[in-house]
Order: sequence, then C-alpha cells, then structure tokens
Amino acid sequence: MCIAIPGKVLEIYKYEALVDFGKIQKRVNTSLIEDIQINDYILVHAGYGVEKMNEQEALDTLSVFKMLCDDF
Repeated sequence: MCIAIPGKVLEIYKYEALVDFGKIQKRVNTSLIEDIQINDYILVHAGYGVEKMNEQEALDTLSVFKMLCDDF
C-alpha cells in the first residue's frame, strides 16, 4: 500500500521545494509538477511531489490523518 501526504510549499528551488507537513519541513523533488507556486498544496510520495491539490482538500485529508494518529 502506498500513501501520499499533503504539504504546503514554503520555498521553491529549481526542481525542489521546501514543504511544510505540520511538525516537519522537508525538501522534496517537484520535477513532476508543473507551475508550482509558494503556498500551493501538493501530494508527496517517497520524496516526490506527485500533484497539486486545492487547499480545502489538503486540510480535509490532514484532519483525517490527525484523527487516526495522535503524533501527526
């Protein structure tokens, strides 16, 4: 089973972005996503941003993760 986690783009580099996942921030590869902007929400799987998503969908998904896991 695979899972992708939504995160908010904080900084953009050439083919990477600093993404905020709540308690942590990581640099992820964004070469698979076109026209990424600061404050976009993206789905990240295995260190790669795989697609953009709207803010409400991202926040809804994060709230489900928070309900399932106290440490999220």
